[in-house]
Amino acid sequence: MIGTNVGLRLITTGAVSTSTSGPPTPEPAILPHTATARWHPHFSQVTENAGRVVSATDLSGLASATQGAIGAGPQALSDGQGRRFWRFEGDAFLNIAGALALSSRDMAAFMVVRQGRPSAAYTRFMSLGNRAQGSQANTLGGPLESRVVAKSTGHVQAFGRLATTAPAGAQWLVPGAQKQVIGMTSSSAGQRLFLNERFVDVGKAYPVTNVPGAEIGRYAYSPGASGSWGVFDTYEIIVYDAALSPAEALSVSQALMTSHDIVPVTNQLVLDGDSITQGTGEVTKQLSAGMILTEPGAGHLPPNWRVVNLANSGNVVSQLTTKRDDANGWAAQILPGGQNVLAFEIGRNDWAGTTTAQQHYANVVSYLNTPTTGVLQRGWHVRAMANIAASSPFAPYVDAHRAALRDPQFLTDTLSAPGQSFAGKVSVVETDLIEHDGAQRFADANDAGNTVYYAGDSTHPSLLGTQIRVTGGDTPQYGLAAGLGA
Repeated sequence: MIGTNVGLRLITTGAVSTSTSGPPTPEPAILPHTATARWHPHFSQVTENAGRVVSATDLSGLASATQGAIGAGPQALSDGQGRRFWRFEGDAFLNIAGALALSSRDMAAFMVVRQGRPSAAYTRFMSLGNRAQGSQANTLGGPLESRVVAKSTGHVQAFGRLATTAPAGAQWLVPGAQKQVIGMTSSSAGQRLFLNERFVDVGKAYPVTNVPGAEIGRYAYSPGASGSWGVFDTYEIIVYDAALSPAEALSVSQALMTSHDIVPVTNQLVLDGDSITQGTGEVTKQLSAGMILTEPGAGHLPPNWRVVNLANSGNVVSQLTTKRDDANGWAAQILPGGQNVLAFEIGRNDWAGTTTAQQHYANVVSYLNTPTTGVLQRGWHVRAMANIAASSPFAPYVDAHRAALRDPQFLTDTLSAPGQSFAGKVSVVETDLIEHDGAQRFADANDAGNTVYYAGDSTHPSLLGTQIRVTGGDTPQYGLAAGLGA
């Protein structure tokens, strides 16, 4: 089920109201170490205006959170399990009162979050200091961030120290769309970064002391830089004004995992392609395929799956190859002992140039099967998605590529036919055959003109189209994640 359509609390437009309704959930986690400040969408006293947070009390009684500007608070929503959360997207942010004063080398912070999609640079979950307090400490970076470097996948970062700088273990610290705990503890000896029960040690934070207040969401140092706005849902925020020992910090992360029904990640699904997979228009970053797949309570994937949507508008096969080959890119983030799966659709932008259907097919095969660097050579399973329908000028390309993927030669060319090196590691997901309300919805150019399932451009799925493309609609065997986690 899609987040914005589940369990919303109705607020009279223009009026400020206190949130009191919503399905019951367990009591807040009993933390092994008392937090200095703690904000919880389900248990804080929250006031809202037009569905956005105006203020929220600190469960520890120290520092309230308030909308960063009128109407700029995050959306107040509930998920399919009845748990309340705040959705930060665009320029939405909260100010944390200056009663909370933090020092970069003597603090700890944790969030329970779902990350909609890695941004072009930073997803700033939390900034030290805020403009309302007149602080300039945001130049340091935040204590809780996810950062994309060049064409890498995003990793947890704190105060400019990225998980990939650790000697080993960074593959576990990639935030996904599933619910997870992200955390850090910082002292004069260095920082430990957490994602659930996994952690790495990185360098010291830049030294600043007693910075008043904080911001949650956006990129506080450059609030107009839309590519660096925070894009995430948060279920809980916890801050300590003193460093926790590594063991203490781990115990906090584990307590939050238990409270929020979070299990260790063992498998992962990476989504790549162009804006058809990324999502455009009505399909915001927070309602894209990865978020739909990991919607709590929906059951599309078990909770031990990490899902990362790395698709970008305008991508062609050569750009997917560049991301594949980045030193810290997704292909290098193998989770040992688990399933590592790539699902991709590509072609629309290739055909808009001079690439023929035959050359496009050859490029896709090379992307998957190249000595040493190919997706298959790197240890991944592949789900090649048959391209959904497009407008008439592109229909011949779509048809030709679908036929090429379905031809047994595709498995032979990718060395994945029976008896070959990667036998059984490539499959074709026939999303073009998906039915909904008794008819196919992505099969031909006529379907592409249906504005119920397409976003009015004969290219991109609408919000409903995105949902059934993921789930398979009436034909779940053709959905993006069919069979995963079974």
